[in-house]
Amino acid sequence: MTHTTKGFTMIEVMIAIMILGIGITALAGGSALVTRQVSRGRIVTVASQLAEQKLDSLRMLAAQPNGAGARCTHGGFVGGGPSTVRGVTLTWTVANGAVAKTRDLSVVAAYNTLRGVRNVTFNTTVGCF
Repeated sequence: MTHTTKGFTMIEVMIAIMILGIGITALAGGSALVTRQVSRGRIVTVASQLAEQKLDSLRMLAAQPNGAGARCTHGGFVGGGPSTVRGVTLTWTVANGAVAKTRDLSVVAAYNTLRGVRNVTFNTTVGCF
């Protein structure tokens, strides 16, 4: 006489539940990491965009000639800051370039993270011909 039993034993069910629990715990830990990375990516993107916008506005001011036709003489074409927008603090400098009739521009965007303040820096040189 043979008996065929169908179904799972209690030990098999307990092992399956344990493996499922470990998998869910790993997924939850991974999702927390992804959430932090997305948040950090957002603030880095905002900081970069604001720094680029400031750099572009300085380039536009440098290109405006005065009455005599000289460039890089606009009153707003100077270093400045700090200016805080959307949690990002911008500072910028305008210095004489290494080559005659040029200016070196630098924009630093600082933002807070859980591990302290981080910076994004953009540098360029404009001609004042």
